[in-house]
Amino acid sequence: MFRLIRRMRGAFWCLILTFAVTTAEAEPLKSEVRYDHDSQYYRIIVVDYPTLDRRTLMFSKTRGAQTSMILSRPQALGLAYLRTLVASVPLTTVPKRVLVIGLGGGALPKFFTQQFPQTQLDIVEIDPDVVTVAQKFFSYTPSPSTKIFTTDGRLFLKQNRNKYDLIVVDAYASDRIPFHLTTREFFALVKQNLNPDGVMALNLWEYLVNRYLVSELRTVQSTFPQTYLFTTTDPASKVVFATMRKEPVSKEAWANNAAKLPNAGSFGYNLTELINREYQSITDKVYAERPLTDDMAPVDQLRTVKENS
Repeated sequence: MFRLIRRMRGAFWCLILTFAVTTAEAEPLKSEVRYDHDSQYYRIIVVDYPTLDRRTLMFSKTRGAQTSMILSRPQALGLAYLRTLVASVPLTTVPKRVLVIGLGGGALPKFFTQQFPQTQLDIVEIDPDVVTVAQKFFSYTPSPSTKIFTTDGRLFLKQNRNKYDLIVVDAYASDRIPFHLTTREFFALVKQNLNPDGVMALNLWEYLVNRYLVSELRTVQSTFPQTYLFTTTDPASKVVFATMRKEPVSKEAWANNAAKLPNAGSFGYNLTELINREYQSITDKVYAERPLTDDMAPVDQLRTVKENS
């Protein structure tokens, strides 16, 4: 049981486990399956936990919560890594054009629509059924400034002719990481689609420090001039930020930019404190692993081996 929980989104599933333990002599935790369907790509499951005020989206029962929506506050960011991804905004002032690869339940697009309504938002989601579920069960309604493309993220980048201030890659899962979205060639495409001052934010879902994690960090590091690693309060999620700028951004400058955002008080959490707590520059850090490439990206094998010392 604990091995299964470790593979899931740590913060939310720890909440469920804690509730189950503290109420062991009381009534059991109630859940209601709202949707269970096999799409072309995933088994999509939507489950309500009324006692926790949560609705979750899972891609099969072993792949963890892709989205955990607070039912009474559907616009809030219910998972720690999502709150960390927003730290990309102070690096770009306020991004005019954003690309999100991986929709899930639409939590991040909802946040951008509410907090930055002037931003042009493009979303790439490979599974059309995920788009339908986000709209039906997770209060996601695309704004007039949002476009949704149902295609593969890498194929979209290859065919795209627009430039973005921010590209968010949120397409990994605990038991399935698409290798073609992990390689140096993929990140070169991301870089090619960014403006000169653009930023990439990557949700790197990996609980343990293994050879894959180190290889992925090395891959991003070898592609972009500046790279940063934020370890979220959810131990299963780490967020990598990569910038096109030649000069590094200090923790103090980054946090100060966050404090100057005019609507930061309405985020529902303190972004400045998050940056001060999680910031780490890894631009000059030496990693023993080689970058992943299209010719050599054994992601599944590397995930089973501890980091090279």
